[in-house]
Amino acid sequence: MALSGSPRPDFDTARFFDADPQVLADPHPFYEAARDRGPIVREPHYGVFVVTRYADILEVSQRTDDFSAAVSAYGPWAVDVLPQRPEGCPFGEADVTGELETWREETPFGFIPVLTADPPRHTDLRSVANRLFTASRQQEIEPRLREMAEEMADDFASAGEVEFVSQFSSLYPFFVITELFGIPREEQDRLREQFRQRSAAGVTSRPEQSDNSAMRDRIRNERAPGAGPDSLTPNDRQFLDYMRDRRAHPRSDILTQIATARFRDGTLPELEELVEVSSVVYGAGNGTTTDLLTNAMQLLAEQPDLQDRLREKRAEIPAFIDEVLRYASPVQGLFRYAKRDAVVDGVEIPAGSVVWLVYAAANRDPERFDEPAAFDPHRENARHSVAFGHGPHFCPGQPLARLEGRLAFETLLARMDDIRIDSARFEPRWPAWYVVRGLESLPLTFRPLQP
Repeated sequence: MALSGSPRPDFDTARFFDADPQVLADPHPFYEAARDRGPIVREPHYGVFVVTRYADILEVSQRTDDFSAAVSAYGPWAVDVLPQRPEGCPFGEADVTGELETWREETPFGFIPVLTADPPRHTDLRSVANRLFTASRQQEIEPRLREMAEEMADDFASAGEVEFVSQFSSLYPFFVITELFGIPREEQDRLREQFRQRSAAGVTSRPEQSDNSAMRDRIRNERAPGAGPDSLTPNDRQFLDYMRDRRAHPRSDILTQIATARFRDGTLPELEELVEVSSVVYGAGNGTTTDLLTNAMQLLAEQPDLQDRLREKRAEIPAFIDEVLRYASPVQGLFRYAKRDAVVDGVEIPAGSVVWLVYAAANRDPERFDEPAAFDPHRENARHSVAFGHGPHFCPGQPLARLEGRLAFETLLARMDDIRIDSARFEPRWPAWYVVRGLESLPLTFRPLQP
């Protein structure tokens, strides 16, 4: 896995948001070039403000009165589409909060309100998600999740080789979340394909995006009044049907928890308000955990001594997972929209600006982490990374991701010895998207071990 010793790109010419091959190969030199220029710098091609320092990301994440999550995953696609700052308005006086709320009312429901909402609406939606993966719930599901990891390892453990992404890291999180949701077996293949198609279209996850104009036109042209069932995607309608059934016939699964949840004031929400909670938890429980497992396995395959140590000292696997999250963050960063003129770390950010919170850069901030470009599985403050974000939008599924990571590698290290990347078949390919990062394939060879 490349360290930030890679050649540093020229900040002014690198097309980071347009699938620049140099940046895709290793984005960290770009992040370092941005950090070298100042605490917050404006990317020249789309005008996005790039935030790379740990302390600044914490501050912006908490300042929800000044910065909205309305552009959370859209980034440069939303530049010049959302309300803009009035011309000629002196800095410090511009406020487009009202215009933003009008824009939201005209935005289709499919634009993921649970990710893009701000308090107080987000607080209500988040209160539902917060109850899904409690400590007691994790203890309850751990035996079954371990069993699932063992079942999947059984499929290749005796072969001595595996294409890790297609045979494990993409499958394990998918079947874990579908089982926790209580989705019928006959529905799982169809649902998986729908989520793959939705991701490829850029609605929830990694689009193949070398030209942002298409998505910008989509945001501009698909706006339509109303946010009711008629504007739901096919996946959302399927989840709505599931939750109608769970509200009428409760079970012991996550969909029932969501469908029967009440907001903080005790009111029972309309199911249409909750459908995106289920859809986002389901989708996020797939992609980012896949990248976590893939990145972790790549690091292990490059360090045989670390494999041996973790095989002998399984209690150190959680710390290893935390350092993977810091060093090779699956989510590179998300975006915010300046609702009013704001100053952060001495930098003026005008209302209407798009701001990129680069979590992966903050996780290698030398002011927060010693020798940040070194992978250190014994790093004492690795768990303080912002791999899962920060503030009101801190990922509620992080306990499940960490649990899956621990169980996966406890299982895999017991079945696989001398794990190596199969150089004859390995061609590093990364998704052409700046929000997430994980290899698209990882062929391995290994010596089988008896469980």
